[in-house]
Amino acid sequence: MNRLFQGFLNALKARIVPLWTKIRLFTNPSYLKGEVLRRMIQFFRKMTDVRPRNKNDYYGFFGWLVSKRLAFLLVVSIGMLSAFYVTVVQPLSAFTESENGVKTYSYRSVPLRFTEGRVRILGKSKYLAYEGNVEKGAATGMGILYRKDGSTVYEGQFEKNEFHGTGTSYYPTGQVQYTGAFQHNVYCGSGRLYRENGSLEYEGEFLEGKKDGAGTLYDGGNNKVFNGNFSKGNLLYTDFLGKSTGDAAKLYTGRKTVYTDDEYFVLDMPDISGLIYGLQGQENLQDAVMVEGVYVLQDGFAYGEREYTNIAEIAQLLGDAVYEGNTYLTTPDAVAIHVLNQTKAALNGDVTGEWNAYLADAVTVDSFDVGYSVYIYTFVQEDLRYTFFCKDRSGSFSMYLIEKQG
Repeated sequence: MNRLFQGFLNALKARIVPLWTKIRLFTNPSYLKGEVLRRMIQFFRKMTDVRPRNKNDYYGFFGWLVSKRLAFLLVVSIGMLSAFYVTVVQPLSAFTESENGVKTYSYRSVPLRFTEGRVRILGKSKYLAYEGNVEKGAATGMGILYRKDGSTVYEGQFEKNEFHGTGTSYYPTGQVQYTGAFQHNVYCGSGRLYRENGSLEYEGEFLEGKKDGAGTLYDGGNNKVFNGNFSKGNLLYTDFLGKSTGDAAKLYTGRKTVYTDDEYFVLDMPDISGLIYGLQGQENLQDAVMVEGVYVLQDGFAYGEREYTNIAEIAQLLGDAVYEGNTYLTTPDAVAIHVLNQTKAALNGDVTGEWNAYLADAVTVDSFDVGYSVYIYTFVQEDLRYTFFCKDRSGSFSMYLIEKQG
C-alpha cells in the first residue's frame, strides 16, 4: 500500500514540479523583461526585413513593383509617429494655465478642435492671438483678434473664424478704422469708416468691403461734403445730371466756388474733385438753372470693379469713339482746366484769362485764351456722353466730362 501511495506522489510531483517551475519563470520580472525585449527585437527585425523573396511579396503600382513589407513598414511608422504626436506632443502643448477660468490653447492643438466656450488662443510665436468664444475650435460669437504687438485687429462677432456680424476693426495705432456690419471678413451693410487720424470719412452702406449704396462723405474736420450714392467704392457723379442747382446743393455741401459769365455757371466742388455746369439763360418748367454736365478732375475712369487709365482701355469698354480730335474750349472747359492746374500741371498748362473774384467763393470769367486747344475723345453709351481731355493723341487723359446724350 505504501509503495502504491509513494508511486502516486512521485507521479504527481513529476507533473507539478515542471508546471511550478514554469509559473515561477513566467512571473519572474527579469524573465518578463527579457522575453518582451526579445519579442520586440524579433518583431522589428521582421518588420525591417523588407527584402522580397518572391513575386507574391510585391504590390503592382502603375507598372512599378513595391515591396509589401516595405509598404507595411511605412504605414506602421507613420501610424506610430501620428499616435506619438497626438498622445504626447499635442497634450503637452494643448493648453497652459487658466486665467480666471479661461483656458489658453495653442492654435494648432487637437483638443482645441473639440472645445466650446470662452478660450484664449496663442499664435505661432506664442503671442495672444485671440480671446473669445469658440465652437468646435473655430472663433464663433463674440471675440477679440490681436496682432503680435498686442494691438487689437478686430473686436466683435465671429463666425467660423471670420469677421461676421457687428464689429470694429482698428489701425495698428489703435485708432478705430471701421465700425459696423461685416460679412466674410469685409465691410458689408451699414457702417462708419474713419481716417487714421480719427476723423470720420464715410457713413453709409457698404458691399464687399467698398462704399456701395446711399452714404455721406465727410472732410477732415468731420463736416459733411456729399450725401448721395456710391458704387464699388466710387462716388456716382451722374447723380448731379438733370438736377436743379438747388437739388445739387443738397448733394454737395462742401467747399465751393462759383464761376460765371454771361452764358454759363460752373460750380467747383474741390472736396470731391469735380465741377458741374449749366446754362444761365435756360428755360424749364421749374424756372431753375439745371445741371448739364459734370467734370471729374481725375486721370482714372472708375467703372464697375476697375479703374481705366488710358483711351485704349476705355475704347474696349465703351466702344469706338464718336469723335476724336483737337477742339477749342468752352467756358466750362476753361474753368475745369484752370481749377485742375491749381493742384497739378495738366494738359497744356493753365488757361490764361481774366478770373475776377468779387467774393471769396464767386468768380466772374471776363475772358480766357480762346486759342487754347486740347485733344479729346468722345464716347457714347446708352444715354450718357463721355468726353476725355488729353494733351495729345498719346492715349492718356487728365480729366473727363459726363453729359446727358441728346
